[in-house]
Amino acid sequence: MIRFFQPSILGALLLAVFAGLLMPLYFEKPRFSVKQIQTQPQPQQQEDSARSVYDYKLANPDSNKFSEDWFELVSNDTVLEFLPSGFQKFRYGTSGLLEVPNLFVPIVPRGLDTLPVGDKKAIFIRFMLPLILNANQEIWEQRKILEVAKNTADYQTIINIAKMYKINTDALNSDALVRLANERVLPVPTSLALAQAAIESGWGTSRFSIQGNALFGQWSWSPGSGLKPLEASNSQAVVRSFPELQGSVTAYMKNLNTHLAYQEFRELRNSYVSDGKWPDGLDLASAMHPYAEIGDHYVDSIKNIIMQNNLGRFDYSELVN
Repeated sequence: MIRFFQPSILGALLLAVFAGLLMPLYFEKPRFSVKQIQTQPQPQQQEDSARSVYDYKLANPDSNKFSEDWFELVSNDTVLEFLPSGFQKFRYGTSGLLEVPNLFVPIVPRGLDTLPVGDKKAIFIRFMLPLILNANQEIWEQRKILEVAKNTADYQTIINIAKMYKINTDALNSDALVRLANERVLPVPTSLALAQAAIESGWGTSRFSIQGNALFGQWSWSPGSGLKPLEASNSQAVVRSFPELQGSVTAYMKNLNTHLAYQEFRELRNSYVSDGKWPDGLDLASAMHPYAEIGDHYVDSIKNIIMQNNLGRFDYSELVN
């Protein structure tokens, strides 16, 4: 008969059991079902190329554009005669940008036509800069909302912004809608807005700017919406009036960003951004011939105003509290 509990066999069994207790257990697969937790990948926030180009421009101010002239030399007493306290001396910050006070006047100061030319321009630029920068800041905020909507596939928000910029949302597919919105939801160079306001309002001395807060000579054909020009060929045409100056600046930018006549302007602006450069007023002035009946002569006027008054320096400005 075979003996199962021979000493040698028993010793081998005990050794195997003891070794097994010391060794860790490994399993190629779980011994029980483990529910996998699925996490949705977060969409990556893509950087707005237009904003990056703009920020790069501001981070690299052109020192050749800065000079001391009528804008710097106007006396504090003269400024305070026409504007509230805070508009006296603008200063350049450590970043090299002109710091513009976050102050807004509702109407054009009266009596600018009594001032020497340099003082008149200095007062005009001072109250115009906050209005222009504020309107452009609002456009940047709208573009930021657009960028977030694009990154999160929030198509309804894209449609809402497109409608704000008078884009026919029914006639375009999603790609065309986004492309067109990208071209329209962009700021207007400060130097261009200053030059056109100076031309259209006579540096704040025209009847339309004083009586109707109309800084940009925008036409309207709605009865009661503005002031009748003395020389208008169309009996229904008026120069649109505004309750406050900010409304005039905002409407001017919306006009450039939406009206069919300024499609060339928008395409030119977008071409600069696509090439990695933020355009200034001189860059875009050539596309402004539809703004006035004199066409190319109007373009020349814009360029001359910008160059003669060194308005390009004001492209390097920012609102501060």
